[in-house]
Amino acid sequence: MQSLNSRSFFARWQALHAASNPGLLKDRWQFDGVIWTKERHNFWGERYSFQLEVHRLEQAAGTGKPGWTLLVVIERWWGPDRDKSIRESHWCRALKGKAERILAWMKKAEAGA
Repeated sequence: MQSLNSRSFFARWQALHAASNPGLLKDRWQFDGVIWTKERHNFWGERYSFQLEVHRLEQAAGTGKPGWTLLVVIERWWGPDRDKSIRESHWCRALKGKAERILAWMKKAEAGA
């Protein structure tokens, strides 16, 4: 994992998401010292629909370690046939802290998941 926006990062992120929130039913939970929140914003129209899923992962600073905050956004679009997605994209950004600390936490969390 070298980048927060790499394909391997998102694969690992999705695996942690599923492992930390079985059934993906919770909107707020804690996992390995990180508070994870999820919000969804939807629009359903006759000709198109879209959904933004916004995840915020936050590790508080403590015992000499700086904290970090990660924002992950997943965007999905549908045409008139809502059974078939026409576009999906995702991106993320460290809002606070360094990417290296976030990636180190993910590696540690993966080992424990």
